[in-house]
Amino acid sequence: MDAMGIVRSQIEQSRPDVMIALINDHFDMFSLRNLPTFAIGVSDHHFGPPEHSQDWIQMKRTKHPGAEPYARTILADAIEQDFDITRVASCEFNHNVLLPKKYLWPTMDIPIVPVFINCFCRPLPSWRRCYELGQVIRRSIASRPEKVAIMASGGISHWPPFVDEEEAISGENELSKRILRWQAMGPEALLSDPQVSKDLLAREKELASSNRELINIGWDEWFLSSMASGDHEAILSLDKESIHKDGGNGGYEMAMWVCLMGIMSSAPCRTLVYEPVKEWMGGVGVITYS
Repeated sequence: MDAMGIVRSQIEQSRPDVMIALINDHFDMFSLRNLPTFAIGVSDHHFGPPEHSQDWIQMKRTKHPGAEPYARTILADAIEQDFDITRVASCEFNHNVLLPKKYLWPTMDIPIVPVFINCFCRPLPSWRRCYELGQVIRRSIASRPEKVAIMASGGISHWPPFVDEEEAISGENELSKRILRWQAMGPEALLSDPQVSKDLLAREKELASSNRELINIGWDEWFLSSMASGDHEAILSLDKESIHKDGGNGGYEMAMWVCLMGIMSSAPCRTLVYEPVKEWMGGVGVITYS
């Protein structure tokens, strides 16, 4: 059985009441005008994918069930434990929720509690803080009777063409300026420039077909090995500069996996598959817990 099939079977057999999704936003909800470090969707329904993503992830926009009481518990527990987290209502789901849903629980309409971590725009939360958030969520899970599954999305090493606002963009090409405007304004930017999302995808395809080294296999394997052995201190010892250098500007998405590690109290996990996928410009892995 393939890796996705193994996890799909685990979900089908356990039949969870709630799916906690540890994800990041790709400027479908937030922007540089309003970008929380941590946020949670407190609603009984969410939506997705956004119109601009429907073709490339081959899914139609629809409503997805949420778990408002469960999300409210995590929010209240986090605030009570001096962990500030932003409350949002119905959320926009994109590929990092909907593709796992498509392949891992396609026949089950499990209510989803989305927990967002900022992985793109500095200042970024430390991975230790993300781990601590996981510990808060673990205590919330223990306080409720529902059966829970947890999904952490995010690429391992990758270098996507989004723009760092703190780096000078004078002299950059026009696409970089348009992408930065999208990041600055969020969905509003797509009203006047709906083509920017398609041009970003075209740029990613161009990079993927180039000879540039956009995947760090050694770093990916080290990270997965550390997850598998439950060595959270090795992972938490990494500073932001080394993560950016070795994992790329997209490698910080592993913050979601670190949060998962906190929920699981650093229990050892099993790597089901790892593959450097050139076409996706990133290291791709699937892990599971016994």
